[in-house]
Amino acid sequence: MGKNVSLNKITVLAIVSFLAITVITFFKSALELEDAEQAYYSQWLRWGYDDQPPLYTWLQYGFNTIFKVNKLAFSILRASLFAGILLALYQFAQLRIKEVEKSKLAVLLLVLVPVFIDFTFRRLSHTSLLCLSVIASYYCVQLLVSRKSILNYLLLGLVVGVGIMSKYNYVFFLLTFALVSLWDKELRAIVFNPKILVSVLVSVLLVAPHAYWLLGPDGFQYYLESSLEEKIGTEEVGSGFSLMPILRYLKGLFALLFPVLLFVGIGYFSNVVSFNKQKKHWFAKMFIVQLLVLGVFFLVFQSQKVETRWLLPLFIPFVVLLLEKVNLKNNQRLVSIGYWVFIAVIGLQTLRTPIEKMLNIPSSVHFGFEPVAHKLKYEDYQWVLPNVTYAGNVRVLHPERTLFSVDDYSLGQSKSKNQKWVEVIIDPSKERQKVAVDSLIGFGKEKENLYFYIGQGTKNSLSQP
Repeated sequence: MGKNVSLNKITVLAIVSFLAITVITFFKSALELEDAEQAYYSQWLRWGYDDQPPLYTWLQYGFNTIFKVNKLAFSILRASLFAGILLALYQFAQLRIKEVEKSKLAVLLLVLVPVFIDFTFRRLSHTSLLCLSVIASYYCVQLLVSRKSILNYLLLGLVVGVGIMSKYNYVFFLLTFALVSLWDKELRAIVFNPKILVSVLVSVLLVAPHAYWLLGPDGFQYYLESSLEEKIGTEEVGSGFSLMPILRYLKGLFALLFPVLLFVGIGYFSNVVSFNKQKKHWFAKMFIVQLLVLGVFFLVFQSQKVETRWLLPLFIPFVVLLLEKVNLKNNQRLVSIGYWVFIAVIGLQTLRTPIEKMLNIPSSVHFGFEPVAHKLKYEDYQWVLPNVTYAGNVRVLHPERTLFSVDDYSLGQSKSKNQKWVEVIIDPSKERQKVAVDSLIGFGKEKENLYFYIGQGTKNSLSQP
């Protein structure tokens, strides 16, 4: 009976989160950055999009087919993933922790992870899918530790394929898993079992078409490498080797975990939390090696940036490890408090957007793109926007049209050379020879100056002077 009540409460929490994320959409005049990207990219089914694998956009394409191209379709997908993370983490915790209330606390502790309860709740797309994939991967590994059946190996292969197709960061989990399998006998028994070929075959079949697209003759891997260098800031690296990336990494970990560590620290000194001694099982070894793998990566590539959202998917399952390592007094009371705190934070997040608008707090989601769409009154022309944020927001206003973005390197050549186009440029250079046919000055939160040009030619020549 107690187990069913716990499951129902977690389900209610997932449903409330789903509804809140969906409701927030109605308070926004424009799409969040990630939603705008999906509004643009989901015009097509491709083997890859920009610097991301295709799975999330494929899912968005399906949701657009069901719900049409509107703000609701994008929020429903993100809401489904957020709710799925809560439910999946609870299921994994139940496999690892035998106490029902402590399993529930593993989910409730996420309210103390800022990047999850704020950034993931409000806007993250591929990262949310990766969180779900990594949790599912640990779930599959735990199943295989208990029972090495063909079905469990098949499930692992499916989850690995989905993980790789969700976000490239998933390879850090795979590398960690491979290294720990050399150290831990339980994982070694999984990996060096002939049935692992089932997992390998399934994952390879799922990933192979995208891998060919990425590594094939079109050279998309070079764009990916360039994007990676830009994201981690290697272009800013000076001469010489520095240990600063390790400090940035530790700072990112601290920002990710500080509220959780503070909660545990206060509980320890209040005699509410105590630690128990356990031998280093495979899950604890995964945590240690995951820390080292990421640290080595950031150090070797001399990363100048470490974002907490990059770390979140790889460490979110380890809240379960934390609950394994501690003893708590009055678990039921902590669960009750944590549950209502989680509900309260979700409520505040829901009210945040309309309150910001009412108090005139600047936010990009409060500036609709109707003025831009109104200026694009050229029905027989291709519409070319300066970036996917503009293109996605305009597409929601004109879902019947196919739009193009200048920064979409994964599109390739578009229509014929005789196609007429109208392009929107943000603050064009003085050297530009053509005269703008229209303009929109001081648009949006950043007060950008937009200029409209018309011409004729292929997409790849659109942004040339």
